[in-house]
Amino acid sequence: MDCPNCKLVNPPSATRCDCGYDFETRTVQPSYLTERDRQFSIQKLGLAGLILGILFGLELVLRLTTVAVAKHSWALGVSMVILAAVFVRFWFWNGRAPRR
Repeated sequence: MDCPNCKLVNPPSATRCDCGYDFETRTVQPSYLTERDRQFSIQKLGLAGLILGILFGLELVLRLTTVAVAKHSWALGVSMVILAAVFVRFWFWNGRAPRR
């Protein structure tokens, strides 16, 4: 059953959605989720996005490098590896240095 308030898919036996929508009275009540629960779900989403971004970035670099090497363009292959290293450096360490 889809929640008309937040569009979350709930099991058919659900009486309330996580957002607080009550399916029986069709009103929005205070949510069961605490602030800690909300922060935890946001952190998990951020970590999943980071992991997927890394995997897709590596896939792209590997495919482009493979094509460059297959066409005997070592210069392009080496430049793709250097570009990937620069990308990873900025992805992980940009803005995380201690502030003075």
